[in-house]
This record gives sequence, C-alpha cells and structure tokens, in this order.
Amino acid sequence: MPSATVFASVTPARNALLATGRFVSIVQGSVMRFNFNNPAFKVLPISLPTTRRPIGAISLKARTLSPVARLFIDCAHEVAKALPRQQ
Repeated sequence: MPSATVFASVTPARNALLATGRFVSIVQGSVMRFNFNNPAFKVLPISLPTTRRPIGAISLKARTLSPVARLFIDCAHEVAKALPRQQ
C-alpha cells in the first residue's frame, strides 16, 4: 500500500482534495454505500489487505458516562468479543 501523502480525517476536507482529481482516498465500504451521493467520485475495483488496529474509548476524568455512552461501550465490547482473534 502506498504511503499517505496527505492525511485528512474530516470528510469535507478529504472530498475537496478528491474533487481536484489529484488524490485518491480510502474509506469504509459503508461510507460509499450509505452516505455518498457525489457522482463525480468513482469507486475503484481494488482489494486491499485486511488490517486491524486497536480502537479505544476515552472518557474524561471525574466525569460520569451517560447511559447511552455506557450502552454503546458495552455493545462494542460484546461485538469485539465475538470477532475471531487475529494470529
């Protein structure tokens, strides 16, 4: 995989760079299926290696999580437990 030349996690910034025609970007498949209505952009038919990176939930000290945040974290733990372990 080529190294990143520009890193932009903000979608409008990334889309503005893509619109110049000088950049390509990698996004999750769900972004393209559910949230992308711009006909100027094209999905390229390529396969990329599967990578797994650690993901964490961060909270502020001395702050109580809302019930919704606690429910989300608990659900994320359950989903993560069900995933096969990477060797």
